Amino acid sequence: MKALFVFLLLACVGFGVWSGCSLDQVTPNAPAETDVLTTAAGIRAVAVGIQGIYGETVNETIEASAFAAKQFATMPASVLGLREIETGRNNNGLDDVQPGNGTGSNFWSGHYRVVKAAEDLIKNTPNVAIADAGTRSGILALARLMKAMSLGELIETYEQIPVDVTTSQTPMFVSRDVALNTVISLLETARDEITVNPPSADFNTTILGTGFDLMNTIQAMIARYALIKGDYAKALAAANAVDLTKTSSMFYNSTTTRNPFYLNAIQLLYYKPVRTFRLNAETNDRRVAFWVTAGTGNSFLGTPVDEFAQYRTDAAKYYVYLPGEITLIKAEAAARMGDLTTALTHVNTVRTKTTDAAGIGASLPAKTSADLSTQAAMLDEIYIQRYYELFITGLRLGDSRRFGKPGPEAAPAVRTRTLNWFPYPDAERLSNPNTPPSPPM
Repeated sequence: MKALFVFLLLACVGFGVWSGCSLDQVTPNAPAETDVLTTAAGIRAVAVGIQGIYGETVNETIEASAFAAKQFATMPASVLGLREIETGRNNNGLDDVQPGNGTGSNFWSGHYRVVKAAEDLIKNTPNVAIADAGTRSGILALARLMKAMSLGELIETYEQIPVDVTTSQTPMFVSRDVALNTVISLLETARDEITVNPPSADFNTTILGTGFDLMNTIQAMIARYALIKGDYAKALAAANAVDLTKTSSMFYNSTTTRNPFYLNAIQLLYYKPVRTFRLNAETNDRRVAFWVTAGTGNSFLGTPVDEFAQYRTDAAKYYVYLPGEITLIKAEAAARMGDLTTALTHVNTVRTKTTDAAGIGASLPAKTSADLSTQAAMLDEIYIQRYYELFITGLRLGDSRRFGKPGPEAAPAVRTRTLNWFPYPDAERLSNPNTPPSPPM
């Protein structure tokens, strides 16, 4: 993994606003990476910029999961890479997604840009004179959070990943369990960092992005990835620590950083939601109208599609997690630990709420213990609720695997995903001899 990073952040970010600057462009007047990372101004600029870089990954994160989990369908003939993921077949008609797939490659490289910038902050911030301890702790916690979120999204998409890209240009790949342990450790260190030294007003107003809640996001990510790892007690404890009256979102605007999902789905019309999301919903589930509106057309391959109701403008914010996800983490953790009574309470919280801090509410009747009398029935209900609560969040592919739903080996009519894991990108394999063989679909 050969990084091409020359830091332009001093020239391309304004404090408090996330810009769309790239970290892998070269300009003769840019400061050297070592110069940027040895000054307080440079560290601050990288801390601002990393949030913008992560914000640019949102579209590929959503696409990779949603197409593999059969949520979206391609519209024009030209989007061949997305169509590979949609069908699980490459352009030669074979049952495989090519390692050169553009969505997968962009997903990989985008998240590793975040990881590289985060590692630079973690390594260099302690060596730079920053007057306010709360600014220093905020930067370090933010860097660890950003690295953890990118590694978490990578390990939900690839079977193995590198977790350290700074110490070697050809890093080793680690197992899923090791990667998840790394993610959770980063998050817990970030949490402890700002518990001891709370972020300063300077950090919150000039570095942290508008609308981003650092501590709640850290706790939400601990809950998410502890659940995925199977540490249900830790997931439940972290979920209980999230303040559900607040949200945390990525900030976009119409001038410097436009919402990437809007650009691809709304402006360019590359894809639309598959209509079965709406048609298969429980009667009167109000979340359907939150996510989609009824359509009449078909995709390029003839799949009936609807229209997106969310992210209709280039400045639409993107929630890093949703309140309903946290409640459903509580439900799933309880269910997997055998506490169906507590799980039912949390399921019904999601089913019956009319709104929440993100404006999502199902307004459905509560289920009874007789309706969900077994662990299997409870988990099936949680799986369904996650579908309608978390539609455009990039979580569905992982959900499909974790809940043991039929994969690509099943008949097309019943499979819930077109592949289990993405192939490792060609660019990685060509530059890193430690890249393992891609797993079979």
